[in-house]
Amino acid sequence: MKQGEVIYKTICSLKERLHEGNGLLDIQLQEGYRAKTTCKFNIPALAEDLLSFQKGLGYKLPEDYYNFLTICNGCSLFDHPQYGGEAYLYPWQDIAQFTYEEPDEGYLKIAYIYQDNIVINLNAYNEGNNNYLMVKGHTEHFHEARPLMMNFELWFDRFIMSQGEKFWNWPLYNAENYYRLRG
Repeated sequence: MKQGEVIYKTICSLKERLHEGNGLLDIQLQEGYRAKTTCKFNIPALAEDLLSFQKGLGYKLPEDYYNFLTICNGCSLFDHPQYGGEAYLYPWQDIAQFTYEEPDEGYLKIAYIYQDNIVINLNAYNEGNNNYLMVKGHTEHFHEARPLMMNFELWFDRFIMSQGEKFWNWPLYNAENYYRLRG
């Protein structure tokens, strides 16, 4: 499979599930909880706008993330139908507004997921590293971000498969500390 194809398949499958559920997904959450959620996808970005955006950044966007923006220019995922949620992937037009910590360092804050920021390390990608995605707390600086050891489309696919759970934190919880840390 070619890099960038997983994005298309994942979004199509998610939209199909939403259609089958009349706009709602019935999901299984951690610790036995269930919820009805919805997802909203923005209209696709135009190629010429993305080229201008890349030129202004001085960096090439990762191919899989570029493909995501041309399929849906940002989205909200697994929102409660009445109360909303906190899983937003920003449209390209809003990234500069949300990437305010150290914007000249080659990082793009592309998503806000329940007080975590998903970050593209543009320097790593443009040097040929396909494991360019990072995560940081929303109040931390980019130098405090930790590598996720994956690209955008692997993260996106896993985030959908985990039904909106912060799977990147799962290794932190084990049988020794789960109950103590979860209260």
